[in-house]
Amino acid sequence: MKILKALILLTVLFKIVIGGGETSTKGLHIYGRNILNENGELVMLRGANRPGTEYCCVQYAKIFDGPHDQAQVDEMRKWKMNAVRVPLNEDCWLGVHAPETEYFGASYRKALEEYIKQYTDSNMAVILDLHWASENGKLATQQIPMPNNGNSLLFWEDVARTFKDNSRVLFDLYNEPYPYGNSWANPDAWQCWKNGTDCGTLGYEASGMQQMIDAIRSTGSTNIILLSGIQYATSFTMFLDYQPTDPAKQMGVALHSYDFNYCRSRGCWDTYLKPVYSLFPMVATETGQKDCLHDFLSDFINYCDSNDIHYLAWSWLTGECGIPSLIEDYKGNPSNFGIGLKRHLADLSNGVTPYYTDTFEIYNDKLTHWADDWSSATRIINSTTQVYSGKYSIEWLPSASKSLHFMCWSCIKPKIHKSVDFYANGGSKGGQDMDVDLLKLNPDGTNTILHTYKLSQLLGGKVVPKSEWVKVVLDLTNLPKDEEYDGFWLKSDTSQPSMYVDEITIQAIHEPPTQIPDSQWEEQNADSSIASIITINLILFTFTLLSLLLI
Repeated sequence: MKILKALILLTVLFKIVIGGGETSTKGLHIYGRNILNENGELVMLRGANRPGTEYCCVQYAKIFDGPHDQAQVDEMRKWKMNAVRVPLNEDCWLGVHAPETEYFGASYRKALEEYIKQYTDSNMAVILDLHWASENGKLATQQIPMPNNGNSLLFWEDVARTFKDNSRVLFDLYNEPYPYGNSWANPDAWQCWKNGTDCGTLGYEASGMQQMIDAIRSTGSTNIILLSGIQYATSFTMFLDYQPTDPAKQMGVALHSYDFNYCRSRGCWDTYLKPVYSLFPMVATETGQKDCLHDFLSDFINYCDSNDIHYLAWSWLTGECGIPSLIEDYKGNPSNFGIGLKRHLADLSNGVTPYYTDTFEIYNDKLTHWADDWSSATRIINSTTQVYSGKYSIEWLPSASKSLHFMCWSCIKPKIHKSVDFYANGGSKGGQDMDVDLLKLNPDGTNTILHTYKLSQLLGGKVVPKSEWVKVVLDLTNLPKDEEYDGFWLKSDTSQPSMYVDEITIQAIHEPPTQIPDSQWEEQNADSSIASIITINLILFTFTLLSLLLI
């Protein structure tokens, strides 16, 4: 009896070590603004996109780009992902506009069904998105502004029938709608988006989100449906006015968030996204940056965690930074960009709050995602003539009523920030002095100056010296704690010699402990993984040995 009890205890321990007590993704459904599983537990979808199935079948005479077996699913799971997004091609799925082949039509569908089953059998949610649709009966070889009012509906009917019994599968109706071009807040674009009507010079009959919802629900499917906004899935400005109706009430929204988007900082997200994610589940079905760094990614997914937004990075694909690629190889080794996601997900899995600081940089060898350059003065953002640190600085020419202006969406807050810091250099002549103004953005796009300081005042009564770097500190501690500033500018009343600015930083009052470097974390993580493998092997050995003793 004692041996039997020990065996039962060991079995339970084995399941805990192997399974990790992870939350099930079975029975996914929307309740309020949350996604729950069949047990009523909150599920936060976090993972990556796995591109290839949208373009390989029409460009490279195959279905997948890179390995697509269970080993790849396991590698993604090692990153603590519980979701993957799989882009699809309308024509390849339906087998139209080209002959049936081993990678087109029925073979494509069969391969995708087996591929998706690998993920869902591994407790991963799968988001299927219509990535490429056909335009005027032509083979779908690229992204077009809106899905068509024909095969796009047949596509979703067939996909819905295929996966309606798999509650781990979600439907992302259309990758990146962009009716009326790069429109941020155009009622006509939203009308086209919803109903597929009044689409301007689109050149073909479009299908709106409402028609595609109706097509899916006509099959009896109750799978979760996600709707991307306009302007390439970045704008939700009029979503609440034009939201479609879902009879199953299983509708969420899909956002794409990159460092090059119009809306790419916390103040902008609060302004334009919060009204929507306060009411609907929001899934950032794509996010990333193209400079091999992960500063934007880390800021964005920290924001997502704080506001219950789901996210999947682009992409689980090897290649150049510009893709962007999370991995260097299909063994799951992270790129310099990808380590930001891997580290973040590991912290969450271990019950650790991922690192975040309210200190942020507006400029450090690049204009960061935190700010937009609204300058009217002549400037060079990547000058190499005078540099304080790194490779570049900002060279600009002060002139009458022209500004060096950084707009940043209520990002400077005296209740959490203590100073605006930057370095200045007077160049070959020096002697510059001008106003430094804290600004509030008005609804009409103009700015109100809330506080003005002379640059010489911030430098202790001195002007900017010739060919020498000096640190400028604008103290925020005595300003009203309830004020927020949408950036600042340097503005001169007269023409002055060219000067340089570098390392513009908004300093937080409270700083968390310094984060260990990514390279050091990766080494520690590798050691931890080895230790886990040893532990599991020891449990397996003990389990086997005890089983043999009981025979």
